[in-house]
Amino acid sequence: MRVDLRAYGVDAPDKAKTDQAGKAPGSATHESGAAGADQTKFSFDQARVKTLEAAVMAQPEVRQQKVDAIRQAVGKGEYAVSDTQIADAISADFGAAAGAR
Repeated sequence: MRVDLRAYGVDAPDKAKTDQAGKAPGSATHESGAAGADQTKFSFDQARVKTLEAAVMAQPEVRQQKVDAIRQAVGKGEYAVSDTQIADAISADFGAAAGAR
C-alpha cells in the first residue's frame, strides 16, 4: 500500500466560519460563570513533514521477503488460513471501504 503524502488537507482557518455552537471562532461567551471555551491550536512543521515523507517514500511498496516466504509455503501446501481469519479480513476490508466513502 502506498500513502500519497502530496495530497495535503491542511487549510488555513476561515474567519467567517462558525464553530459547532454557531459562534465565530474565538468569540467566547461566559455562560454560567464559565471562564470561556476550550481552544486548540495546531502547528505545521513543513521540514518535519518533508523528512517523514522522504522516509516513507524510501520504503519498498512490497515486502519481497514476506511475499517469497508465503509463496513458498503455498507451493508446498503448508500455508493455511482459518475460516475465522478469512471472515475477519473480509469484514475489515468492508469496514475500511465503508469508511472511505
